[in-house]
Amino acid sequence: MKISVIICTRNRLDDFKKALPSILAQTRLPNELIIVDSSDEKRLEAYLTSAKLPFPVRYFHTQPGLTLQRNHGIRECSSELIFFFDDDVDLGVNYLSHVEKVFESDSKHEIGAVGGKIVENTSPSMRLKLEKFTFYVLRFIFGVVGTRNGKFYPSGMPSHPHRNQQSGFIECLSGCCMAFRREVFEKAKFDETLAHYGLMEDVDISKQTLDAGYKIYYQTSATLVHNESPMNRLKVQQWAEMSVVNYDYLFRKSWARDKWRWLFYYWALIGLFAANFHSLKGLTGTFNGVRKVFSK
Repeated sequence: MKISVIICTRNRLDDFKKALPSILAQTRLPNELIIVDSSDEKRLEAYLTSAKLPFPVRYFHTQPGLTLQRNHGIRECSSELIFFFDDDVDLGVNYLSHVEKVFESDSKHEIGAVGGKIVENTSPSMRLKLEKFTFYVLRFIFGVVGTRNGKFYPSGMPSHPHRNQQSGFIECLSGCCMAFRREVFEKAKFDETLAHYGLMEDVDISKQTLDAGYKIYYQTSATLVHNESPMNRLKVQQWAEMSVVNYDYLFRKSWARDKWRWLFYYWALIGLFAANFHSLKGLTGTFNGVRKVFSK
């Protein structure tokens, strides 16, 4: 099977340079690397021109927008398998190989997408562990984004696999490490209504994949570290506001037809306030998002 790796990036040349070696170190190299860049300057293009890589590299410069860039990358590749990685990841050496094997062993083509396991490269402090546990409890109670079993809450919010979860079927992909059969995109596409950073675009494409009749598999032997870059990330207030606005849009798009879910929707909105109780900026952003949603 041919593999295309697509990386969408914007103004993160240094992060890309750190991520590229882990792709070059793969035991199974991709058949092509596609870079979709929306940076203000084309420094990455110049870097790629001078780099000697063991596989073809194709560079495209587009307008900013994660979903727009991902759709552009899909149109430009023709491989059977399409891998999306963020520009700040560090892949385990067998990542591509282990995910490819999942697709190869799926003779019925039931699996449309595969996600890998995100691991930490440092041991969190006791304080951080306590904070994570507190927010885990809050998010679990209110059914908002958090760590559970990799499936959707009744609210339509996603959950991510817990640390000790075994390989198996899930419902929610993590945007930094998604692999698809190309045929999935005959029935689904990244929603360009989710503009700019495109927060929760992975939630939407996961739901579209399931609605198209495919399954999503979680492969724990395909590991990576997500070194979340501070560059071009939303500020706390912006993040909190977009979390509400995009969640509302996706709920109405994919879940609102089930009337019983509306109770969980409102409960999840309360949960977003609870999850930001420690941050004035987070609370302000959540309030602004709710105000936007209900002033339509």
